[in-house]
Amino acid sequence: MVDDSVIELSAHKQFLSCLEANCSAAYYVVEYNGTSVGTIYFTGLGSGKVTWGCYIGSEKIIPGLFVALLVIAAKYSFSLPTTRILRSEVAAFNINPIKLNRFLGIPETSRFIRSTKTGSEVEFIEYCLASDQHNIIINKAEKVMPGSVKKSCQEFILEK
Repeated sequence: MVDDSVIELSAHKQFLSCLEANCSAAYYVVEYNGTSVGTIYFTGLGSGKVTWGCYIGSEKIIPGLFVALLVIAAKYSFSLPTTRILRSEVAAFNINPIKLNRFLGIPETSRFIRSTKTGSEVEFIEYCLASDQHNIIINKAEKVMPGSVKKSCQEFILEK
């Protein structure tokens, strides 16, 4: 999701078959008002440090959607008894999530460079939210969400 490399169908099929056997990872299609608007994923499930990420693929921008996905990620991850840290990686050019993490007070813990399949280098920022702070962050995030997104976020359902 960092570059526009074409992913072959065989690679998609291999990814899905590996995912079925991997209890530490979960990927979900996000629907809003009956329309698919993106994906949210988790890795490291069952460990102390869960990583989450998302891809918003909706053609129509839905105000507050990213905030809602962050809240869902926190609620889901910290509902698991082993989770102590919720981690995310944000590309340094992705300004809106960076601003949101700063506003919410989610600490930046590192920066690193990753090479893409096309050979370009992209800087990433790692953010880590500790379990003892997640309710404070969720409450702050819910205050900036539009009402309809907030209601959907509070009623989210994860289905495998």
